[in-house]
Amino acid sequence: MRLARSARGATLVEFAIVTPVLLLLLLGGLETCHTMYVRSALTGSLQKAARDLSLEGASSSVRVDAITASVTTAVHQIMPGADVRLVAKSYHDYSNAANPAEEYNDADHDGRCDHGEAFVDSNRNGAWDADGSVSGRGGARDVVLLVATASYNRLGLTALLPSARQKVLTAKTLIRNQPNDQQADPPMGYCS
Repeated sequence: MRLARSARGATLVEFAIVTPVLLLLLLGGLETCHTMYVRSALTGSLQKAARDLSLEGASSSVRVDAITASVTTAVHQIMPGADVRLVAKSYHDYSNAANPAEEYNDADHDGRCDHGEAFVDSNRNGAWDADGSVSGRGGARDVVLLVATASYNRLGLTALLPSARQKVLTAKTLIRNQPNDQQADPPMGYCS
């Protein structure tokens, strides 16, 4: 009976109840901060790389490869095992980047490019496309959409959950190439 009336062990019981909750909050906060840090490194390095890409100088493939290496290096300084991928698409202007479908004159109002309707062949492939982008850097004054994706295994408690082990972060930026030459107007095409 003396043990039931004693309050000496109450602190230990309270500590045992509160500690898991505090640890969960602390580890969750650390993981959230780490994710924000990786995201800011990915976004910052992508924006710097985009500015470098828009400058005159090297060929398109050299620039995209150099930018991929630059973004990968920045992310690997924080998360060494991350898989970083970069996709570059170029558009004629910002409105084409926002609405990538090639413009066409829908004469019969059926919502499709068909029956000889005229369209602007932005990617110069001779056919109407739902996405009129060109892979890579593009040409003078083109707008380049860069999308960087970093995938890595999470840290902390989330890594124990099988469905949430992989974290995928994406950063996007748009930039216009320097006008080192006149921008070529896209040709007109006709839908079949």
